[in-house]
Amino acid sequence: MKSFITPAATVGSATLGAAVGGPGGAALAGGVGYAAAELWTLDDEHKQLVTAITTGDVKGIVAAQMKGQQGVIEKATDTIWTALKVAAFVVLGFLTIPLFITRSNTKKINKICEKNDKAT
Repeated sequence: MKSFITPAATVGSATLGAAVGGPGGAALAGGVGYAAAELWTLDDEHKQLVTAITTGDVKGIVAAQMKGQQGVIEKATDTIWTALKVAAFVVLGFLTIPLFITRSNTKKINKICEKNDKAT
């Protein structure tokens, strides 16, 4: 029965508008009647949606959406950790190079000093 409300309200209000204001009144009244009937029928659909949402569907919807987000967050976290590990190895590499150079030079200097001590 509700499916007939929108056309009936549109035609009825357009007829009344035509009687009062002519063609312009018919168009205006038809639009107003159509909008009013749609709002009235949408009100029932709105009540059904509110009932569905308040019964706990919100938790299910949020949980389903978060599953997809968790995968993205975990990938981003893994990428960040990988970048940090690579950066740590690069820094350690740069810090150990001077140690090996210094050790090598120290051995060379010690050999030169030993030669000079024997010579004198």
